[in-house]
Amino acid sequence: MVERQTSFGISTRIISYKTGQYLTGIVGIDSWLNFAIALRAYADCKPTTSSGDTTSSAVYLMLMGYALEDLAKCIIAYKAYTPEITDVTPFEEKMEKLEFIRDDNKKCKLKTHKLEDLYRAKDLGFPVDNSEIDHLKIIGVYTLWKGRYPVPLELAKMLPSGEPSFEELSRTAISIYDRAMKEVERLRSSRS
Repeated sequence: MVERQTSFGISTRIISYKTGQYLTGIVGIDSWLNFAIALRAYADCKPTTSSGDTTSSAVYLMLMGYALEDLAKCIIAYKAYTPEITDVTPFEEKMEKLEFIRDDNKKCKLKTHKLEDLYRAKDLGFPVDNSEIDHLKIIGVYTLWKGRYPVPLELAKMLPSGEPSFEELSRTAISIYDRAMKEVERLRSSRS
């Protein structure tokens, strides 16, 4: 058992009794943030093109999708954390079952990979409009297969119709990323 003061000003144990792994920040929330920042940096290093070769653009959108997923989960989990939880094991167990409510009152599990669900969380802290949600659905396709494989396993189910341009999708991804980062910083400063 190790105690430390986090950047959020909360003293927490940072060894998982379940996995034996060290967790930074409030039971790993900083880790989600760190991964999101790294994924964005890797995405920005990928050369992209809007003509001919679409592979690098697909990889960019896949990495940005992963970053967006980590940021949304960081925000949702952060808001679910309470200072009364002084041991990571109960929070890890809670994370396994953690649900959140979307803006339409539908319950979703935090374990989802659906960006459109994550960014419709009721208590996200910033608005995401319907056209951005539509773009997130498409960016999600890049995280599932389009950024990793040349052809999906279930072709008919996976091919989006009338996909927006790479430029539109990347603008949406960057805009949401920037707003999510502002929300994380707001949350961090509110607990200091």
